[in-house]
Amino acid sequence: MKMKSVKKVLVPVLLIALFSLFLGCDLAVGGLQMGDVAGRSLESAAASVDTAAKGKGPTHFTATVNMYQDYSSLVTQDMGNSNHHKTIEETLYSAQYGPYGGLIESDWDLLDGKNVVMSNVTNYNLDLNTWEISGSNHSVINVVDEVGEVVLTLDANGVLDGSLLGATIDMNWVAKETYGAKLQARGKVAGTFVWIAFHPSTGEVLENIPPNGTFSLSGTYN
Repeated sequence: MKMKSVKKVLVPVLLIALFSLFLGCDLAVGGLQMGDVAGRSLESAAASVDTAAKGKGPTHFTATVNMYQDYSSLVTQDMGNSNHHKTIEETLYSAQYGPYGGLIESDWDLLDGKNVVMSNVTNYNLDLNTWEISGSNHSVINVVDEVGEVVLTLDANGVLDGSLLGATIDMNWVAKETYGAKLQARGKVAGTFVWIAFHPSTGEVLENIPPNGTFSLSGTYN
């Protein structure tokens, strides 16, 4: 009876020990397998994020700003005895000047709250009788932050058409310098620029108003 009792006790103990040993080995192996799977999963997720980032499409944006002409920067060359002229130096600013100028308003953080300095070279025809003006325009547009550092430079080319009382300017632009930022950007800039303004009641030329215009910038960046 005692031997039977001992056998009855030993059998379950041995079974438990063997089961524990088997389970322990299985868990150890399973742990290694799970660690390997987890590692591969993390690598796969990182690769997916990297791929998604690289494959991210361009972001659309818009911006508006008012700019005025600096009289002292204007240099114009007459091209013979005709209505053809060339502006070889002209600078527009957005830095606040009374009611003119102002910071860029944009849904792109790189532009929003910044100022603009725009240099123009223009080939144009001007009829001094009708004040009609038309021609081609090349601009270098510098976006300047609050401490005066240029954060983005755009190269723009297009046309102007209208009169000195208001001419539309339409140009295509690309980012020329990004100053460390890894991005590509392109789009359009359009606006109406007024060189001469009249008093609405008297019709007299308002000499205290600088030539100015409001421009809309649109495009994509990535």
